[in-house]
Amino acid sequence: MSIKALIIDDEANARQVLLNMLQYYCKDIAVVGQAENVLSAYELIMQHNPDVIFLDIKMPGENGFELIKKFKRIPFKIIFVTAFDHFAFRAIKLSAVDYLLKPVSPRELIRSVAKLEQQMDVEDQYEKQLETLKDNLETEKSIKKIILNTSTTMHVIKIDEVIRCEADENYTHVVREDGKTLLVAKTLKDFEDMLGPYGFCRIHQSHLINLNHVVTFEKSGSMVFLTSKERVPVSSRRKEFFLAALQHI
Repeated sequence: MSIKALIIDDEANARQVLLNMLQYYCKDIAVVGQAENVLSAYELIMQHNPDVIFLDIKMPGENGFELIKKFKRIPFKIIFVTAFDHFAFRAIKLSAVDYLLKPVSPRELIRSVAKLEQQMDVEDQYEKQLETLKDNLETEKSIKKIILNTSTTMHVIKIDEVIRCEADENYTHVVREDGKTLLVAKTLKDFEDMLGPYGFCRIHQSHLINLNHVVTFEKSGSMVFLTSKERVPVSSRRKEFFLAALQHI
């Protein structure tokens, strides 16, 4: 299977390095063009109809996200290739869209391409991911949605509708406002990293809660009462951090 690809990056050296790595490690990827800005990228996409684009975010003038917004429907997959940026990184992770951090490692590139090959024919889910990304990119304060994948379904939900997350080895139970619970193949640490900037606090080895859903805190028993009427324990070593976090919601 040959996958047509474009590399979009304003740095010529970065484009060449990625091209060399793709040619060496990913034989199924056929790079049909390169672009250094959004305008030339848009023209190449219309000309070549690629299966995937490797897209840098920070470029002079319009950035990589602006390119996405030019398409009502995106008929290609995207792998973001970017230096670490807090806002962009969070938006991408919450939307479950694939990314590579610069400098790109061969191992991560191979992983991303393997994942791409598995998803080539999965259109409906990818549309949801990109729509969620677009929604989360309007302004920094508008990041409000997260993609959660269970074994059978992709769920797009509002972050503020998540009440709490509970660890289950390498899985996490995500409890929603509507009473439903989703079992997601991510660790609680993954959720802490993703949701920490949005009012979530790790109060126990097994529990991450949405501070906006806290009703009361029972000091004597170190127990939090949530809007779902659930009681969740606060560990002694996290109690001070939790109380400080409550002051800033």
